Amino acid sequence: MGILNPLALAYLPLIGLLILIYLFRKRHKTIPVPSFIPWRTLKHDTIRTKMFLADALFFMQLIALLLLIFFLARPYLPSLARGVIGKDIILLIDTSASMQTLEGNRTRFQLAQEEALKLVDGMGVSDRMQIITMHTRPHILNDFSGNKDELRRLIRELEPVETGNNMNEALSLAISLLRHLGNGELHVLTDTEPSHPIDSNVRFANLAGSSANNVAITGLNVYQDMFKGYGEREAYVTLENFSDDSKTVLLKPYLNQEQMQEQVVELIPGEDKTVRIQDIRGPGLLRVELSPSDALGTDNRAYAVIKHIKTLRTLVVAEEQLFVEEIRKIENASEQIEFTVIPPSSYTPDVVKNYDMMIFHNYVPQEYPDTNALFIFPPKDNKFFHVKDWVRGATFIDWDSSNPLLRHLDYMEDLWIYKALHLEPSGELKPFIMAASVENDFPLALAGTVHGKRAVVLGFDVADFNLSKAKNMPILIMLLNIIQWLNPHGAGAYQIKTGEPFIVDLKDQQETKEVILVTPKGKTVKINATGSPLTIMDTHNAGEYVLKSGKDEVRFVANLFDEEESNIRPTSQRKDNMEFKEAVTSTYVKEKRMEFGRYILALVALLLLAEWILYCLRTRSTVT
Repeated sequence: MGILNPLALAYLPLIGLLILIYLFRKRHKTIPVPSFIPWRTLKHDTIRTKMFLADALFFMQLIALLLLIFFLARPYLPSLARGVIGKDIILLIDTSASMQTLEGNRTRFQLAQEEALKLVDGMGVSDRMQIITMHTRPHILNDFSGNKDELRRLIRELEPVETGNNMNEALSLAISLLRHLGNGELHVLTDTEPSHPIDSNVRFANLAGSSANNVAITGLNVYQDMFKGYGEREAYVTLENFSDDSKTVLLKPYLNQEQMQEQVVELIPGEDKTVRIQDIRGPGLLRVELSPSDALGTDNRAYAVIKHIKTLRTLVVAEEQLFVEEIRKIENASEQIEFTVIPPSSYTPDVVKNYDMMIFHNYVPQEYPDTNALFIFPPKDNKFFHVKDWVRGATFIDWDSSNPLLRHLDYMEDLWIYKALHLEPSGELKPFIMAASVENDFPLALAGTVHGKRAVVLGFDVADFNLSKAKNMPILIMLLNIIQWLNPHGAGAYQIKTGEPFIVDLKDQQETKEVILVTPKGKTVKINATGSPLTIMDTHNAGEYVLKSGKDEVRFVANLFDEEESNIRPTSQRKDNMEFKEAVTSTYVKEKRMEFGRYILALVALLLLAEWILYCLRTRSTVT
């Protein structure tokens, strides 16, 4: 036995105080003398104050005081406790599209589930496990748990998705968690190899077998600009052979479930080929499939939205008549564009809701418009775009022809800009055209998003170019590309890659409203949307998504289009991996100190109760 608070023994002198109290009480003791008995008859030793004689009450109080001091000293009884330190296991499971590859009669993901269940079965009594899935982003399924039934349920309920795999991000997360564990290990179940060496307490189980038979659709583009009717629209499908042998496949297009003309495509190993699909007769869903099926079926289909022909209502805020005359030439060339022109003095923020996009010429409003907008030659003192300086005389020197804003533009260097603005990129606005003057090079055009809306800023005046002349055709083409990119009804706005967010502008969506999303697998998801735009994150499967908001309905598609996922050839095992060292379960012996002060306190209470009862009995007998 020991004590944890030896300083409490300093209260022992209180015993002397108790004795002094008793002595003081005896010295002043009063003896009652009856009136009919002469006091002289009392014995001398009765009248004389006696020396201190301890009685039962004193001893009971003394014992209670000693017990209280003993209680404050915190006595304990030592004992030895034995325990087991279990392992903390992190399980990282690949759920990306390539895990659906068939290896014999089972997929790689099914093999990963079997391996994961074996790990759960092999866990000790004190072991714990945390499960993380990885595709475009890692997702932690649970806290560390030793409940095997719950862990098995989580593993069995997992399903692979149809997205790419961001292994580097998932590994960084898992390894950072692992480093905070004293006795941990990481198991990675995937069909790819890490891009860098890994620690000894990390085990990679590569589930890629011998399957290498795959032809994939890696692209589907539909050209449906504002100058083409339904019959003039064309789709281009890109196929790639990731197999080691030549393949012959049958390309089957469908428009709204109605089959179109099939095409036979032959591909040598490693070859990619683009096939044109014509005779698109109306709007709806275009679906393209490959036959026969191969080891990875999820990349054998692709989807595109054939949009309805709809007039693009555009509000033009301009004062200069020459500029208005030039853009009217664009309106006259297409039946799908409708320009409404007003002067800056008539512009109010409320008029925006009646139009699909805006064009501002030499004017920027004080309040940013709630729609996509093109700003041409903005004034230097505007609030949203920083204009560093005016430039007199410049030429185009650098542009990216692969940018959708500059499509079909291979030459622009012959164009002379009489007056230009040196724009400065800011936020998400990035330059897509560079120009040069006598003094320096500078950004001439910016594009990106402002307050969630697409925006294009041109640092030159379109009114300086006669769009009817052949030499100025690049400016006209660029303007048409910009208008199509800003068009909220454009087909490109309704096609994304799987795993990417889909952003939709809900008109007049100012208050919280329930929006229903129907996924390609028929799953219905309810979303509480507040304001606009709305961002949809659950886009992990290829196919058509339907977004319903009241009477409004928006349809968009998601496609895999990921060459790394479609290339299912087994990767060679890395030679620089360290040998896996499994965490070892260990036992420990720990001294336990069982304090029993509460029992002492209970005994003190009993003693005080007994002392009080004894005192009451003695007082009653004296009175009697």
